[in-house]
Amino acid sequence: MMRPLVALLALCAAPALADPGTVVAVGGALEDDNAAVFRALVDAMPADAPGIVVIPAASGSAGGSASRFADALARHGVSRDRVDLVQVALVDDPETPDADESLWRDGGSNPAEIARIERAGLIWFAGGDQARIVATLVRPDGSDTPMLAAIRQRLAAGAVIGGTSAGAAVLGEHMIGCGSPDVALVAPVSRNLADCATTEEGAAGAPLVLAQGLGFLPGIVFDQHFSQRGRLTRLLRAVACIDAEAVTGIGVDEDTGFVFGLGRETGHAVGKGTITLVDPSDGRKTCDGAVMDNVRLARIPARTGN
Repeated sequence: MMRPLVALLALCAAPALADPGTVVAVGGALEDDNAAVFRALVDAMPADAPGIVVIPAASGSAGGSASRFADALARHGVSRDRVDLVQVALVDDPETPDADESLWRDGGSNPAEIARIERAGLIWFAGGDQARIVATLVRPDGSDTPMLAAIRQRLAAGAVIGGTSAGAAVLGEHMIGCGSPDVALVAPVSRNLADCATTEEGAAGAPLVLAQGLGFLPGIVFDQHFSQRGRLTRLLRAVACIDAEAVTGIGVDEDTGFVFGLGRETGHAVGKGTITLVDPSDGRKTCDGAVMDNVRLARIPARTGN
């Protein structure tokens, strides 16, 4: 018998966490009229922290990221004045000729930018290239930058951490850097995120690259644009090849959010699509050919309202 929704999604939790905040992973292509996702983000914010910040590091148009997110939130009754841009990025935005966003690469250690994080009730990761987020928020030795440490503190204090597309990919403990579903089951798997720089995301024949995520949800690996880009084989191989005692794969469709309350250790989907769970905890798995036995697979429709 299929387990109830809450019990099934509770499988995504690692051992009990004290963090009372909320993590929201959106599968990309978030439409401005998706009230269910935007209300899930805003309604989970702590009352004493009304500020909203956008981390544009993944984006190739970093300078306009906050304005675009603010425009979308305004459609759902959120004042644009509450939204601020955190200056951390690697790539210059061609649409902002008066600024060079590539100079923001050290924003993860800038006290003024970290102060924006410390006041925020919602921290939003824009989409683009997840490797850029890791490059700006994680030091070469794998330790947290001061900004990433501040984000963890805000989550522990009840803030919402959300992201779309690449911004969702980084939220789990484990991360899919890139890779094409057409060869995901059979091609060699790379553990070097730099390999993603040599191929276009979604290019046919690109091998799967696995890396460490930012770890806001322990034991989780996300895949985004899930149904729209046929990524089930990619997620299956990722789950099979991640060397961890417990790992759950979560595929999130476009215009859909997976909302996980850390304090309650339960989650649900909101928006217009589905989420897909791959849970091998009661079975066996091996990386070669993504061979798995007795693995639980579920597709769950999103709620259209909160």
